[in-house]
Amino acid sequence: INLLMRQVCADPRVESAWLTALGHMEDLAAKQIMGNFNSTTPAEFYEEIKVHAADEARHRDALLAIRPFPEAETSKEMKLRETLKTLGENFTMGYFGNPILVESKTRFNAYVHGALTIEQFPFQLYSAYIKTTSSPAIRDVLIDVLADEGDHIQLGKKMLSTLPEHERMPLNQLQMIEKDMCHKMVLRMSDVVREYREGRSQEVVTYANDRLVQLLAQDSIGTTFWIHSLGNAEKVAAAHMQRVYSRRWLPAPADMKDHVQDEERHGKLLQQTVLLKRRRFRQQGYKDLEVQMLHAMERYLLSFFSKVMKRFSNPDQVYLYGALGTEMRVFKHYSDLAKTTHAIDVAYVLDLILEDEARHTQMVNANLRQSGHINAEDLRWLRAIEEECFEKTAAQVLKLLGEPEVKSVIRKVESVLEGSL
Repeated sequence: INLLMRQVCADPRVESAWLTALGHMEDLAAKQIMGNFNSTTPAEFYEEIKVHAADEARHRDALLAIRPFPEAETSKEMKLRETLKTLGENFTMGYFGNPILVESKTRFNAYVHGALTIEQFPFQLYSAYIKTTSSPAIRDVLIDVLADEGDHIQLGKKMLSTLPEHERMPLNQLQMIEKDMCHKMVLRMSDVVREYREGRSQEVVTYANDRLVQLLAQDSIGTTFWIHSLGNAEKVAAAHMQRVYSRRWLPAPADMKDHVQDEERHGKLLQQTVLLKRRRFRQQGYKDLEVQMLHAMERYLLSFFSKVMKRFSNPDQVYLYGALGTEMRVFKHYSDLAKTTHAIDVAYVLDLILEDEARHTQMVNANLRQSGHINAEDLRWLRAIEEECFEKTAAQVLKLLGEPEVKSVIRKVESVLEGSL
């Protein structure tokens, strides 16, 4: 955070873009608070919640008003503002959709726990910003904002005390999620600012997989449908592994049950993470890209497992080499996406899944060694054939994202969504 603040405060144009992003996040917070009003909201808190929303709207106006440069001067500067706004929005909305909060039974419950924990954000960032900015006017506004945030945390504690014990969520876990997602956002913002200041162009890459990751980094719609298709692929891969034994009427290995359950859980987690965005995009009448991405990933898995089954006759070898090949892909692709995507919630979930995948890979490697099925030639063949299959899939998806009619629809949907915010 301190590094980002030094980058931001070194250039008044960058600081103006940063304040634009902060104003946007405060605006989203105000709308999120008011959007949580429903029949589950206790009447005794109506006025205080409305005051909370009004405070966030007032913070938005104050932050936008103190920008050294209210308007962007160049298209490059405008892109910086929009990118920082997107990152801030993805953090704010992504946090409220994290795996714990989405399990809350009521909107009021989600609001109480979400407000109590996401309010750590201004203390983390604004405190460092106050120390770094050279503007007395900005410092004065931030001091007032932080005073309000303290009141909001007290309101959250008061509301939490009215919830029955069985409705309370683990605040420590929520705070760790908030901290991790905020950290990811700060790292992305720091990279974006550095690229703006240094004028670096995007690196040219050769492989379709790498080009796809690069293209998806800032494409919200493409990322949403791709993550949904990856979630489906996790479930399809689990089904392929089980069929190796079920079609032969053989008992599955002892480790397979936990492995399959993890893959199915990962699929649900990925699809749940992009559920709200996916629903918004589909409501715009745009479904074809998602369908084609789903088919592309299913063809990849079918092609890969078919090749593995042709090479090996032993079902244990088919399962273990098939699992190892897909785990290698998951490690590379998920790691690349997590490092580059502007969807902070997606990056957080991908990192969670990668922790499980490390355990799966260790298990598969150990079983291959213990069974005596592992050898260097088969491993080289596996790596080559999996890369070939995924490169074809990545090339197909790149074609989908690069077609003029797809691009025009993406621009149309993004303009509609921008107007609705």
